[in-house]
Amino acid sequence: MLEIKKSPGGVRVIPQWAEDALAKRLRQRHGFQSYGAVQQWLAETLGVEAEYHAVYQMTRYRLKAKLKVARPQNCQQDSEQRSAFKQTSRATSAC
Repeated sequence: MLEIKKSPGGVRVIPQWAEDALAKRLRQRHGFQSYGAVQQWLAETLGVEAEYHAVYQMTRYRLKAKLKVARPQNCQQDSEQRSAFKQTSRATSAC
């Protein structure tokens, strides 16, 4: 009667083996563009149907992954000026 009971929690929608496969895929050089792409990959490749929110929670908080996409660059930029700016910005940021 005085025993403190702990609830088992809910059953995970995405099984552990699918989470491991996703973690391996996220470590590769070519990752995903969006969480929707992760959701689609899970459905097509592994056959795991999960809602967007569940995919986001698992990817972002459990696997500690951020889906980052490089920002587009203007085609009219001069690449020499850009590299010179990067070199001077590193030198001034060290101060």
